[in-house]
Amino acid sequence: MARARNRAYEEYDPSVEWSRGAEADSVKIVLPGFKKDDIRVLVDNHGHLRTSGERPLAGNRWSRFQKDFQLPDNCSVDGIRAKFQSETLTITLPKKAPSPPPAPPVPTMGRSAPQEFRESAPAAPLAPATSQRQPAEHRPSLPRKPSAVEPAPELPARLPSVPTPAAAATKPEPSLAAVQRAKEEEEEKKRMEREMMGKMEEDRKAAQEKEKEKEMTQEHQDEAAMGEMAMARQPRPAPAARGLLVNLAVAAVLLLGITVYVWHNLRNAAGGAGGHGQFHGHLGAGSYGDEM
Repeated sequence: MARARNRAYEEYDPSVEWSRGAEADSVKIVLPGFKKDDIRVLVDNHGHLRTSGERPLAGNRWSRFQKDFQLPDNCSVDGIRAKFQSETLTITLPKKAPSPPPAPPVPTMGRSAPQEFRESAPAAPLAPATSQRQPAEHRPSLPRKPSAVEPAPELPARLPSVPTPAAAATKPEPSLAAVQRAKEEEEEKKRMEREMMGKMEEDRKAAQEKEKEKEMTQEHQDEAAMGEMAMARQPRPAPAARGLLVNLAVAAVLLLGITVYVWHNLRNAAGGAGGHGQFHGHLGAGSYGDEM
């Protein structure tokens, strides 16, 4: 962790190329010097695509990049695929299958409900008023002609009200298939969210494990280096003892040589002195004899 804090990052802006297709779109990002293990691709629940990565340069200098994209509305998140080859990251964004257009509402056959109305029957003509005066003679009354009264027309029966196409379109009744399809879409959305959260959790755990392995490896290397330095600093008694023995041997040899040299000189000096006295003694004796 200490090494990660001491890193000096250099931001890298890679080149991005979009390709549109009938069935899928693709994004190409050129990343020279990066490896597959240095790159991450994440998709969240809000339709955001994030690509990022970092790699070492020299010493504590690192190079990193980050690119965020907004996914199209017709993109199938489950089918997104990423491939890194020849220092180029290619992300394929497949499109959803187009849903069939909704069927237009079928107009109901029938007439609009007629307005209810009533026609008043024509008033019957009034019978002529009879004279109030009684005739003098009682005459048999003639049979009265029936009054011409037109029968009232029959009213049409009241038809039940039929909903118009506009009213049917404004208040559609949900069918069982539509409700089932809505439930399936909701379950599919929840499943995709759970899978996405699981993928993000797995990536996070893998990154943590990788970081721990790097830290453990670095700690082992530091411990080994410290052990080697401690061993190098420890005194070495064997070479020092060997040097002391050599010095003692040289001193003994020198002392022995000096002793032999002195003894030899003393012996030579003693031998030379004895021979010279004997010679002079003989010479004196001879001289003395001659004189006698």
